[in-house]
Amino acid sequence: MKTKKDNSNNLAIPGKPMSQKKFASLIKEAEEGTFYTLEESKKHFEEWRKKISK
Repeated sequence: MKTKKDNSNNLAIPGKPMSQKKFASLIKEAEEGTFYTLEESKKHFEEWRKKISK
């Protein structure tokens, strides 16, 4: 019985196959991004709402 080393099952977006290795690398890349506290997020959200309501 043979097994696949590269699993091309869709792990992210329907219709676009992605390997688990690629998916994990994208998660690591996202974790390096900017994270906000709850208060900072609320502040950014309110600023965004004011901007689009003009």
